[in-house]
Amino acid sequence: MLLALALLVLGTDVLERWGSDAESQIERGKAAGQLTAIGLVFVFVVGLIQSKYLFAFPEPTANTNGLVAYLLALGRNLQAGGPGGDPILGAFATDNLTMIARLTFVAAAFLTTLLALDYRPSGNPGEFYALILFSTAGMNFMASASELIMAYLSLELSSISLYILAGYFRNERTSAEAGIKYFLFGALSSGILLYGMSLAYGFTASVNRSGGGQPIIATLFSEIAKAGATSPNSALLTLAMIFVLAGIGYKVAVVPFHSWSPDVYQGAPTPITAFISTASKSAGFILLYRVLVTAFPSIAGSPSLSAFGGWTSLLAIIALVTVVFGNLSALPQKNAKRLLAYSSIGHAGFVLLAILVWSSSSQTDRTFGSASLIYYLIVYTVTNLGAFGALAVIREAVGGDDLSDLNGLWRRNISLALMLTVLVLSLAGVPPLSGFWAKFFVFMAGYQGGALLVVAVAVAMTIVSLYYYLGFLKAMWMNPAKSTEPVRTPRNMNVTLIAATVLVLLLGLFPNVVWNILSQATLVAGR
Repeated sequence: MLLALALLVLGTDVLERWGSDAESQIERGKAAGQLTAIGLVFVFVVGLIQSKYLFAFPEPTANTNGLVAYLLALGRNLQAGGPGGDPILGAFATDNLTMIARLTFVAAAFLTTLLALDYRPSGNPGEFYALILFSTAGMNFMASASELIMAYLSLELSSISLYILAGYFRNERTSAEAGIKYFLFGALSSGILLYGMSLAYGFTASVNRSGGGQPIIATLFSEIAKAGATSPNSALLTLAMIFVLAGIGYKVAVVPFHSWSPDVYQGAPTPITAFISTASKSAGFILLYRVLVTAFPSIAGSPSLSAFGGWTSLLAIIALVTVVFGNLSALPQKNAKRLLAYSSIGHAGFVLLAILVWSSSSQTDRTFGSASLIYYLIVYTVTNLGAFGALAVIREAVGGDDLSDLNGLWRRNISLALMLTVLVLSLAGVPPLSGFWAKFFVFMAGYQGGALLVVAVAVAMTIVSLYYYLGFLKAMWMNPAKSTEPVRTPRNMNVTLIAATVLVLLLGLFPNVVWNILSQATLVAGR
């Protein structure tokens, strides 16, 4: 549906006759954005109904009215394609993890579209919004991929769209620089990932042939796992895992694959920065999780110092370095977008803690780790979208996004200052906001996985992060305002900020509401 919607948005913008004056171009942008937003709401509602998380359609009885029976049958057919069952053609998983990720990405795309509606008008709005939809479709495929070729193509569909969006305002030096840097680093990471995938394919095919087995599709995650179970000490399998981890590591911006993110976050249009830092990063983490636990379970190892080894130990080292580097590098930053970029690097290290629990043999611990991972990604997506949305409002109003541009914000727009305060405190992990529970859950997952040292350092870095997060509050509430002119919040941006703030509060006050659903996100191929 997303691909069809993207073509519809692109086609209506190209075929419609628009004037060349500024007012016509603004209306053209609004038309494309509104069509995108309406389409995303429809896709989200269909996905929510299909998921059966809210309700399940009952089976019609003999006494059911004809029209009602038809609608019930239609609804049951729709829900039949929901979570459950084996992967389609072995390549497309239809599980709860896929469904939750799909709803998250579509919601993030919708909020990004609302932000973009009130941002500077684009000369080609149909292309702009279609690229957001193409990228969202790629993220959905990434989250459901259970085969190497599917994973690679979906990642490229998402990434190439984002390369263009990051440099969309090509007449601005910072945007053009962001686009080219994102493209160059992304191309390098794609080559590394593809090489790792080719090694995994070669390993699987060679093991199957040496064992005299029947012809198989050696790119399936499940087949790689079977081959790994017969030769868990293979250097080729370990090398393949390292290259795959490095390739996806660039996408999620963990150390040492992070160097592109500060410049790209600062230079890209703020709504696109919000989208890259949330939905794109979440898709990367879900793909990384699915690849590691379904294709390489035989070399999971342990992050514990007493039994160090496997990919969990490698992730533990990366998580440790990432949380330290990200949080310490954020301390001296004066630009708010650049600060949040380094903050997001630190958050990437926190997310990795949830995957370390796979070293445990307990299915209960693994289920907790899966739920912790998804809860953190949902909370982080909502919170960062809101935070970058607030910075978009500030940039449109005062022409900059440095911390000094936030000075005295409470005097100029009290509601915006209050919402940004809630969002920043959630990023800092202050209770009872959702950011606190997200960090608590991943810390527990890391502890259950045996990564005690990493958890201890992560807790310490959470305390360090309070310094630069409180810098936002100091600027907004204590520093004198540069001007007394009110800061106006455009309507669509205000909707995004209100939705993000409300969700942050609700997920923090009632985390159990979604926890039971998240606990169902067990992997089809990993059962």
